[in-house]
Order: sequence, then structure tokens, then C-alpha cells
Amino acid sequence: MDKTIEMKVKNNSNSWPIISDGFFRMKMTEQLTKDDIPRDAVDKIFQNSINILSNCPNPKDENPNSKTGIIIGKVQSGKTSNFISLMALAFDNDYDIIVVLGGTKNILLGQNVARIRSYFSNIEMDKMVILATNQNESILNPTAIKQFIQEKRKVVIVGLKGKVRINTIAGIFSDPILCNVPTLVIDDEGDQATLNTQASRNSMSATYEAAVTLKARLQRHCFLSITATPQANILIKTCDQLSPDFGSLVYPGDDYCGLDEFHGEIQDTYIKLIPDNEPSILEDVGLPLSFYKALAAFFIGGAIRVYRGDNRNHAMLIHPSQRKYDHQIVLRKVNSVLNEWREHARAKLDGIEDISYQNLSTHLEKAYVDFQNDGVILPSFSELENYILECIGMCPDAHLCNGDEDASENSRFYRVNIFVGGNLVERGLTIKGLAVTYIIRRARGVSNVDNTEQRARWFGYKRSFLDVCRVFTTQPIKDDFSSILEHDDDLWATIERAELRGAHFKEIPRVFVLANKMLNMTRRNVARAERFSFSEWNKQDILLLNRLSVDSNSAYISAFRDRHHDLIEILDYHGVNKHAFIKGLDFFELKRTLLDHLVFPKTSVLDQTFFNKIEEALIKSDINPVVDILWIRDTAHETRTISSSGKINQLFQGRNSNQGSKTYYPGDSNMVTIERSDVMQLQIHFIKPKNFPEINYYSPAIALYVPVAYSEQMERLVGQI
Repeated sequence: MDKTIEMKVKNNSNSWPIISDGFFRMKMTEQLTKDDIPRDAVDKIFQNSINILSNCPNPKDENPNSKTGIIIGKVQSGKTSNFISLMALAFDNDYDIIVVLGGTKNILLGQNVARIRSYFSNIEMDKMVILATNQNESILNPTAIKQFIQEKRKVVIVGLKGKVRINTIAGIFSDPILCNVPTLVIDDEGDQATLNTQASRNSMSATYEAAVTLKARLQRHCFLSITATPQANILIKTCDQLSPDFGSLVYPGDDYCGLDEFHGEIQDTYIKLIPDNEPSILEDVGLPLSFYKALAAFFIGGAIRVYRGDNRNHAMLIHPSQRKYDHQIVLRKVNSVLNEWREHARAKLDGIEDISYQNLSTHLEKAYVDFQNDGVILPSFSELENYILECIGMCPDAHLCNGDEDASENSRFYRVNIFVGGNLVERGLTIKGLAVTYIIRRARGVSNVDNTEQRARWFGYKRSFLDVCRVFTTQPIKDDFSSILEHDDDLWATIERAELRGAHFKEIPRVFVLANKMLNMTRRNVARAERFSFSEWNKQDILLLNRLSVDSNSAYISAFRDRHHDLIEILDYHGVNKHAFIKGLDFFELKRTLLDHLVFPKTSVLDQTFFNKIEEALIKSDINPVVDILWIRDTAHETRTISSSGKINQLFQGRNSNQGSKTYYPGDSNMVTIERSDVMQLQIHFIKPKNFPEINYYSPAIALYVPVAYSEQMERLVGQI
């Protein structure tokens, strides 16, 4: 009998009963176990799925309800098994249709379809059907889908991310019955293609518009983006229809090797630098020495694995450029060397003396010594030599891996494979047994974190043979990934802190560590972030005029002042310029007890979002500031000209130019210079519009000073525009 459990999720107050061991869960567990995934790892995968599903709408609720979520994993960490497990759990819990947007290329779509079918292969056809937009178009219509649902069959529809295919799927849900069927939409690699690339032009890109149309048709659904590089999804405007309502972090298994292993403190073991003064693999001068080192390391590593009894796939990836023309150049050069090495290896194995074998032997022996110097436990070279030669002999010509050819189809006939490719190897495509990567591709100027990280196909190398895995790359690429490691750790920690606080995902401050100024977070045509910086003075530029909100703000400020009455000093500059002054309060306490309670005009540059961002920036910069508070013109208050939109004409009063005057006043902005320019200062002004006589009350307006030293420390951060 199915077991039902009530999940208590930190950031989900609307949890609903989840069936945790239904039919589909049981069948999926069988398949995962067949794939040699340990039972405790399987349980962890399903616990992740339970947490995610509990944030989705309850399918038993017949009222219209929709949510958008994001599932964040690590590059090459097995996200596919996680989302297919989520599909099984969703089916056990009364979701009837699952739509999978499975990539932008047919090869990726085919890979997704094949994986989904293989995981559900032990389920009878009378229980579920799996349809693909490029294979089953004739039955992708409301009549056929309704029949499946009436027969109590679960339906999976897998389609390409493109306007035509998504609109085909959306057309199914124009039916008044199907549009109310509980549906899960899974957007694999959800930061790619589906997001609006016309956002900066206030328009909609074709694929985004189709995705929004699909969402609009579905009355009871959850749209889940799955990605390891969520920068764009997080940075888009929170009012965007694909902005997540909730997020879930999916932690990789213990066997996973990613950023920490390759770009942390021990990176020099696995990362081998291509010298700056060496000719590029793309130049018309043959292959560089670093490539011969990489190729020799690949064959030595393959031999070591076989010597240890590991006969699984062994692969190398060469990523020189995004251009197909460049791939052909590299492919020809690499295959020329492979042909030569195969001849020498086979001759040596056949006992034929070949004087030219000495050149190959030199490369192999140097690679052997490099492994030895890196601490790899090895048999003698003579013991290993035949294994190396056999590895070379069974390696076919390199496979082209771009839009022109489906390398995965050819490579499945071989145990040892070398791939040459570009964009296609960046997204979703899994290369079995990848052990050596040779990558020189980098943008000439500023690169994007998400695109760069997706190129790291070396993430996911298996720990069982990690000691023989290597990445050959350039210093700029190595520097990029060192910065991305810090950024990725910070991004995950930001989301974890929000989960612990029970904060809504849309309320997470979009402020992240990114010290490398040669990196942007994502494509600027989708979402924009800027280097985090503050002018010294940050002023509320719009005056709040709603009487209820004004009275509320005034009451909070008054109560705050009463609590700190004993600390108040008076700064007297004669005339109206008498200020109340409190020195050295904790900024975070001030924010919690006062600023978090204030209401700001919706269009003001200084608002709750601003204060949340600066709080996050201070925490991430390890700054624990104190703040001085001034009630400017504490008893006289101020009148200012206010525009029809509420804009304040010159919040600050300037200085009195007559410095010899008894009533000389240095000006509001100079109060920090006179007092303490090295600490933060919060000014509270009370303003009445002088051009609106009908408004006879004073409204508080805020200004915050940030010391230059703090601004400089926070320049390593980026924030949402």
C-alpha cells in the first residue's frame, strides 16, 4: 500500500501530502539500482524529488494554480536521473502529463528521449506513453492525448525548444479538458533558449513567447527549469513569467568531481597549462607540443585504467573553437597523428622493429613521468607499455561533435574515443568516460560565467579514475574557473541562507561575488548585472505622499528614536540647522529594527531592495559596519519643490558660501566629513512639498552614506540591474 507522508519544507508553508513509495517510484528505483547506483544514493535522489514536488501545486486542488520553479544542480552531476525520478514521483502523486523541453538540437532531444525511455522501460505501455515531437507528431493532438488520459495512462511529451515544437505542444492544451489536467513542464537546461533574448528591447523572442503561451494554456501546472548555471534565471526581472517562485538545490553524489576538485587548492595536479608562447592548435604549423602531451596522457591514463581492471569507456575531448571550420582543421591534424601512432603501436605489438617508434615512445615516457611526478601509483613503464599500445591501437579517428555530425552514434562502437567539437559539447551532451580535455576556446574580451562553466565537460569525471584525469588549458581559462569556483560557492550559499531564513525565492538579494572583471554573469540580451558599486551618497529621490504610509514610517522612526533617546546629541549650526545625532549603531541591527519596517515609493532608487542588496554586499565583503544617524533640521524640518511624479528637487541643502558668517553651514552632504567620513551615515529628513499646499504633513526621506573604502571592497560583487 502506498505510503503518504507530510513534508515540512523550510521555505514552503503550503506543503501537501506526498506519496513517497508509489508504483512509479518503485519501478524507477529498480532501474536506478540496475545502473549500479547505491540504495542510499537512490533514496537521496528521491528525497530531493519530494522536496521539489512539495513546492509544486497540489494536483488534487481543482482550482487554477500555477507555479514556476528552478532546480539547480552542478555541471555534469547527473541531473537527468534526478529529473526523471521527479517525473516518477509526480506520476505517483496525480500529475497526469509531463512535458519535457529537451534541448535545442535533435541530438540532445534524442538523448533525452532515449534516457527517459530507458528509465521507464520496465513500465507496461498500458500504464504510460512517451511521445517525441520529432517521432510522434501525428498523435500529438487533443483527441489522442485525451484517450490516453481516459485510459488512465500517464503521458510524457518530449519536444525541442523552438517556437514550432512548443506551439505544437501548446496546441494540445487548447482543449478545455486537457488544459485542466495537472501538468508538469520540465525545461531541461532551463537557462538556454527558453528565456527572453529580447528583454532589453521590451519585446519577446520566439521561443520565449511560445513557452509563455504554453504556460498560459495550462490551468494547473508547474514549470520547472533545470540547470547547473542559473545566473540568467535568477537575474531576470522577478516580474518575468519565467522568474522562479521557488528554487531547490540538488547536491551531487559523493562520486562527483567538479569545481572544487579541479579548480580548488589542488588544481595544479589536474590542470596543465598550455604555454602562452606556444603556437595554437588552430595555427597552420602542425600540432603544438602541449597537444602531444595531452594525447600521450590520454593513452597512458587509458592503459592505467585497464591495468587496474577498469574496462569502461575512455574518452578525450578537444574544444578549440565554436567555428565548424576550425573543427575540420583540428580534426584533420589530429587524425593524421592518430594514424601515425596507430601504425607504430600495431607494429610494436606485432614485434616489428620500427625505428620511428622511438618518437612515439618519447612522448609516452614523458607522460608516464608526469603522472609519476603527480603522485599517481603506477606499475613500471615496461609493464604498462603493451596496455598503452593496445589503447592506441583500438582508438579510431577522432569524432566530429558539432551540428554537422552525431558523434555519439559513431562513438558507441568503440571503447576508446576522441571528440572534436564546439557548442554542441557545451550543453547536456554526455561523453562517457571522459578523462582528458584539451580546451583553448575563450572569448577575446569579457566572457559569461554560465556559458564558460557549461564548457567544463571535465566536471563529472569519475572519482574512481580521477587520478589519471587531466585538463590542458590556457592561463586565462584557468583564471576564469578559479573565479567561477568562488562565484558558484557564493551563489549556492546565498540560496542556502535564504532557505534557512524561509525567504521567498523572489526576495533573495541578487548580489553575487564575481571578482574577475573579465567575466559577466550571463548574456546581456537576457538579463543584466553590473559591478556592485555605490556613490558615496545614496538618496531617496521620490517623496512618499500616501498619508497612511507616511504616518506608519513616522511612527517607526519615532519609536526607534525613543529607544535610543539616551544616545542623542545635538549638532547646532545655528538657525534651522540643528541636527539630532546618534553615533556608532550597528548597521544590521538598524536595518532589522527600523529600515526593514519602512515603506518606500515604488519608483524610488532607495527602497527595500536597495537596503537588502547593500546588506548582502556588506556580509559578502566581510564588512561589519557601524552607522551614525542624523535627524536633519530636527525641529525646523524642510520644504522642497516636488514634481508631479513625486521627485524631490534637491534633497540636500547646500553649504552657506559665506564661511565667515556666524551662521555658516557646510551643507548636508559634508556632515560626514565634519563628523566621521570613515563610517556609514544615515540621514533622516522630514519634508513637506511647498508647491502642494493641500499636503500639510511632513514625510520622512532617507539618505545613506557609504564610505569609499567600503565601496572599493564591494567592487568584487555584481548585482541585478
